Amino acid sequence: MRQMAAVLILIALFVLLVGSRFKPSDGDKLAAVCRLAVGKVREALPPAAKVAGPVQAIRKELPESVEDRVKSRLNADKRLEGVEFTVTADGGAVTLRGVVPTAKARKTAVGISENTTGVEKVVDELAVPEGN
Repeated sequence: MRQMAAVLILIALFVLLVGSRFKPSDGDKLAAVCRLAVGKVREALPPAAKVAGPVQAIRKELPESVEDRVKSRLNADKRLEGVEFTVTADGGAVTLRGVVPTAKARKTAVGISENTTGVEKVVDELAVPEGN
C-alpha cells in the first residue's frame, strides 16, 4: 500500500512540475525531489529478508498432504469442537473414522472433507450413538 502511495506521489510531482512549464535549470530541483522521494519509499519498505521470512514461515505451516489438510479443516471447525477424528488418505480417497455426537455433525464432517482441496472421494466410517 505504501509503495502504491509513493508511486502516485511521484507521478503527481512529475505531472505538476512538467505541467507548470518548468525551466531547464529546474532539472536539478526535480532530480533532488525524485531522490528524496525514492529515499522515503526505501525507508518505508521492510528489508527483503524480513519480507521473505514470515511468508516462508506461513507456507511451512500450511498442511501439504491431503490427510493433513482434512484434519486441520475438521479441527478448525467450531461445529465439530471436541470431536476426535481419525483421517487416513490413499491418494485422493479419504477415510473418516470416529464417533460424532449427531447425524448433523456427521454430515458436516463429510461435507468439509469433500470440499477440501485434493479430496476426490470420502469414505464415511463415522459412528453416531443411537438415539442421536
